[in-house]
Amino acid sequence: MGNWISVERGKENVGAVKNYCESVVFVRFYGQTNSMKGPQDHEEVDGPDHHPKTQLGHILNKLDQEIRKASAVHQLEITDEFKELLRDVAKSRVCTKECENEEECHKRLLGDADKFVEIYKKRGCESEVLHQDHSFYWGTRQQMLFGKVIVDWLPEHIETKTPPMDPIFGTLLNPTGGRVGPGDTGWMHDTLFDDLGPFAYHSAVHDGFGYLKTNHNSGPGYCYLNKGIFGDWSPFGGQLFGLRYWSGLLGEAKPEEAKADQFVFK
Repeated sequence: MGNWISVERGKENVGAVKNYCESVVFVRFYGQTNSMKGPQDHEEVDGPDHHPKTQLGHILNKLDQEIRKASAVHQLEITDEFKELLRDVAKSRVCTKECENEEECHKRLLGDADKFVEIYKKRGCESEVLHQDHSFYWGTRQQMLFGKVIVDWLPEHIETKTPPMDPIFGTLLNPTGGRVGPGDTGWMHDTLFDDLGPFAYHSAVHDGFGYLKTNHNSGPGYCYLNKGIFGDWSPFGGQLFGLRYWSGLLGEAKPEEAKADQFVFK
């Protein structure tokens, strides 16, 4: 069942976790949408049907639907439709600083897709469903930040020392990740989500580290600062100390007051 209860455990890895948390404060993503306005937001009007606000959001929603067409987890394959959707993703996710062109981005995403299928099959279960009422969440910075935590800490990346997959594949492993509250939460996320505040950052890394521990036995787990009554495997772990940590860190970094050019695109 894992470590559900803990008072305070070893701190040897806390420094690495804190360094990682600091590294994501000023991260934003090609194709994302959120309150930070910029040329890469690709915003569209969010209608009453709750559709994703961005082109990237629409495509991720379609990729998720394509994945769910597999009759069983072990039968998932990269279909021609999946490949074409990734070509569309490349138009939003291509690095605009001459790092790569669209074709190179598409090739990179195809390679990541093969890794994703292996990881998905090894996990052995379908991804949690992000319901239509919350489909606006697809492609947001918050979802992409959660996805980044996943791909950065997967054992397939850490053990082989190969570049992590694109964050979109982290979101596809658990589309509801990063929302404030349990699973596909509604009122709790709507009430507490604070965009560039402690609830947002804590929710992204807490969900990410917890997902990794419970699904891939990787990463520091829910109690990522090794403090609290509940341990690595409990979603109650690390909540209070995590929020306190992020309140302090963000109080110094002040991302809400930062200019757009202080954020680094990923």
